[in-house]
Amino acid sequence: MARRMPRSVVVTALLCGVVTAASLAGAAVLKARSQRVATPPSTSVSVPPTTPSVGLSGCLREPCQVLASTTVAGTFVELIADAGATSGRLRIGGPSASQVIETTVTDLGVTLTATSLQCVPGSASACLIRGEGPDGMTGQVVVGRSDKWNAQERAYLSSAGLLVLNNVVSDSSPEVIAAQYDCKGNQVCDKRPVYAQVFGLSGQEIGCTRTYTRLEQLPGYPQVTVPSAQLRDCP
Repeated sequence: MARRMPRSVVVTALLCGVVTAASLAGAAVLKARSQRVATPPSTSVSVPPTTPSVGLSGCLREPCQVLASTTVAGTFVELIADAGATSGRLRIGGPSASQVIETTVTDLGVTLTATSLQCVPGSASACLIRGEGPDGMTGQVVVGRSDKWNAQERAYLSSAGLLVLNNVVSDSSPEVIAAQYDCKGNQVCDKRPVYAQVFGLSGQEIGCTRTYTRLEQLPGYPQVTVPSAQLRDCP
């Protein structure tokens, strides 16, 4: 006759089996959870393409450079050019400014330099951007009224190489003064007399001075201060 195992031994074995099975199941669950945490699902992140832009700095070609800066009527103004100084921007109000105005004289062959910027305050403040071009000193004017600045369409040309802003007419805004050779036809112009031609900020011709033997003889040279009473019709 087979010997019968005591009941207490059978119960103990069954309990051990249950505990072992529960332990194995718990280990499997923990392993699955750890795998999910350690290996996140793969995601595809698309990087937006970079598009070349000019931005506030004014550069078309890096590195940018600040050629000149000044303060006019409490507003900070900077002339910023690209690496070749053949394009640039007038940045008004500092690096965080929202007003950036493109230079147009560079489209006419002007290369910007450290002396390309002149600003004069007034009821209508103005900044002149100028430089040597194929036809002589060429400039554009940017006018500011009530913190709003706008580039004027007209380009100004000085055959004698002098283009400045100054107050000529008895008002509170500056005028554009361009020195010209009194030269016609096939004459050698740099040996000819010179005169100053005066324009309002909107581009209208106001008048001209008499002729002078040399450029340096213009009144107030190099800033040229011309009393409006001495202006006459231009040649």
